[in-house]
Amino acid sequence: MNRNLALAAAALATLACSPDFDPASKIDKLRVLAIQAEPPEIFPPGDPSVAHTAALTSLVLRAEDFDPAAVHTTTVVYLACVPTPGVPAPSPCVMLETLRDPTAMIGQAAAATCAGDTGASGIAFVGVEVCEGGTCGPAVAGGTPLPSPELAVTTRVSRGFDALPPGAPERILGVQAEVLAFALDATPDELVADAGTTCPIGDIAARLSELWPAREHVLATKRVVIRGPEAVDAPNQNPAIDAMVAGVTTLDPVAVTTIAGGAIPLRPDFDAARCETYTKLDAAGVPIETVREDWVFSWFSTAGEMDELHTHGATTDEWRVSGEPAGTPALVAAVVRDLRGGTAWTVHRVRVTP
Repeated sequence: MNRNLALAAAALATLACSPDFDPASKIDKLRVLAIQAEPPEIFPPGDPSVAHTAALTSLVLRAEDFDPAAVHTTTVVYLACVPTPGVPAPSPCVMLETLRDPTAMIGQAAAATCAGDTGASGIAFVGVEVCEGGTCGPAVAGGTPLPSPELAVTTRVSRGFDALPPGAPERILGVQAEVLAFALDATPDELVADAGTTCPIGDIAARLSELWPAREHVLATKRVVIRGPEAVDAPNQNPAIDAMVAGVTTLDPVAVTTIAGGAIPLRPDFDAARCETYTKLDAAGVPIETVREDWVFSWFSTAGEMDELHTHGATTDEWRVSGEPAGTPALVAAVVRDLRGGTAWTVHRVRVTP
């Protein structure tokens, strides 16, 4: 066979065997699209006038979430690794050895918490959240509220900063806590089933480890900034999306909006004045330049395909929805990030007509 013909045949065979992957923007299974920390930057303990904790919440969606009768319950268990400033040891929350078996970390965090360890072991239990239909909130099991996901910074972090000399990079740049969110297709009651020990967190860890390989699940991560005592800028604030506009139609934040299919222009509606000015620093904490935030929007949907997974600022994306049955229901979501740890989102329900 001619060499060129052989190469062409091999290429066609490769294409024929290549899997047809869904685009990254497609929501067709359990997805954790984003995690928000409020506030996105927290202070170490010491000053009672500022926040030493951050409330965590996730954007959890499935394709079925459009229909209230088909909504699944997802329980999210949060763990966190908070580093000691000046200690170069790698975070166990990002080490491949531990992520290969993430459920082992749950047991480790539970054991430390039950023993009264508030994070000195490097990993700590943070809390539990329940998600239904794209909305997450406090979890209750057996009529008892479970701990809400609130990342707390211990005095160990303050002592770590205090031990560093003035001008040390960590005192300017701060450090980052690593948050792990274990999202599991289960109800909170299932996670505390047959609980009877003196430490319910241990029961949650044991049940989650048991159900993790058997149920649909997702492990998501989030970094949360802990400010250094010599930080040069004001604390960062989360961005916000005021609305989503499809063509000339502003999508309803609660009710279902009917729109025509085809190539649908999508754009976020937001107050550009909220894009903060901040100082870019090098790895030593030396100022490079003062810049304005460039908000990046990520787009997702349960139907059709987005032209761009990410857009900047008020740039319009194109949502291509064609060939769908009349009245196709769809979820469409936009997640905004300020690239400094700030995150927000909006989710809408639409019905697409031909």
